[in-house]
Amino acid sequence: MSQEHILIVDDSKIIITKLSAVLVRLGYRVSTHHNPIEALKWLRVPGNLPDLIVLDVSMPDMTGYEFIQHIRADPVLNFMPIILLTGNTNLEDKVAGFEAGADDYLAKTVSSTELDLRIKVLLSRARPLKSSHLKSQAHVTSVFSLRGGVGTSSIAVNLAVALAQLWEIEVPLMDLSLKNAHCPLMLNIKPKHTLSSVTDWEDSVLEAETIEKLMTKHKSGVKLLSACETPEEAELVTLTSVDRVWPYLRARYPLIVIDAGSQLIEPVLTMLERSHTILLMLAPDLASLKAAADARRIFKQLGYGSEHVMPILNWIYAHSSLPEKFIESYLSDHVSVTLPYAGTELVEAINSGKPAMISAPKSKLSKAITTLAYELGAGPMKAYESDTPSELLAQTRKLVKAT
Repeated sequence: MSQEHILIVDDSKIIITKLSAVLVRLGYRVSTHHNPIEALKWLRVPGNLPDLIVLDVSMPDMTGYEFIQHIRADPVLNFMPIILLTGNTNLEDKVAGFEAGADDYLAKTVSSTELDLRIKVLLSRARPLKSSHLKSQAHVTSVFSLRGGVGTSSIAVNLAVALAQLWEIEVPLMDLSLKNAHCPLMLNIKPKHTLSSVTDWEDSVLEAETIEKLMTKHKSGVKLLSACETPEEAELVTLTSVDRVWPYLRARYPLIVIDAGSQLIEPVLTMLERSHTILLMLAPDLASLKAAADARRIFKQLGYGSEHVMPILNWIYAHSSLPEKFIESYLSDHVSVTLPYAGTELVEAINSGKPAMISAPKSKLSKAITTLAYELGAGPMKAYESDTPSELLAQTRKLVKAT
């Protein structure tokens, strides 16, 4: 049986050191955070789902009570038992803790024996809930490149369309390409609302109905969530505005696609960290190769696992450029997928506002994107499989088996 995992959030390094030692000695696996805001960001990264949280009340930037409110408002995290550990044990403080949503309230002087007993009781109650919450997390794919002009937005849009058509579901497409928000153009839709409009709202997490109104539905099943309408609004899009919608999106939809653009800014970096798969776009030229290598180096420094990064070679040139073997040698990695040269197909798709998956569904490019979409979605969608799969899904399965 694997060790049960406890997260400690406390701004005191002394308390964290002492409490960690106690919990490790009791047989638990421990993660720690000194800053509650950083702890929330960590909790929303795939794979970071502890079994229980031990939380301080008085912390800078965010109190323990506020932290609990964020957890209880997140459909993926709200099952998690929370113990408030504090120096204040009067009745009023306890009432405030329980009203905020804490499961237990203990003094920092609690004995290790009592702490262990309280933890075991809460863990036994929460075990049946954790497995169902694990299944409720969306599989997130981000499309990114440090260099523009390699088809990042085009592939993000067409990938979202392919996923929606394969499984006949709605797929949110979050447009975080703040410098050049081209997704609305490529889908020929004009969003009424954007993420930039919710920046100054007081609510830390928005209601489901409000979030649905922020998205614009395309006939393909894609639901576009635009970050901003103009480059001037880009600075209004912060991680705070993204996190107002993120808990709902990742609990409501099984698959999410993010056009992460080409800028390494906080909202993009955080969403890349939260992604199960990062499609790193590159073209067969030296400038693109250098940008891809730089991105991989930065990802490594930030702790993004290389197993989550898929180099995607988009053959945007009519004639041979750099050989694929040279590209793989330069990257010290294999190219996951090579998208074939499509001539003016993508340009015509952009000009017409019809994604290639719709305007040219049988082209080599569309078939390659469909196969990629199948490989990305087959695992996460296994729990949602239907006895009557879509025609596209049935065809793609046969194609994949034949290759």
